[in-house]
Amino acid sequence: MFGKKKETVILPENAKCSRCRKKIRKGEKFSYIGGKLYCRKCTEAKKDWDLLEMMMILDDD
Repeated sequence: MFGKKKETVILPENAKCSRCRKKIRKGEKFSYIGGKLYCRKCTEAKKDWDLLEMMMILDDD
């Protein structure tokens, strides 16, 4: 976690978010999650949903 090095990723000109299809421009924040490209807004939403799903699974016990 703390020792991770960030890799440099070169985006193609037509890079789009996998969820909202918004074009991702140079300098904008983005992430790869599960091999898919997400814009900053969709990355935050996906992390929130993943956390919610995990909490629901743990709560089912």
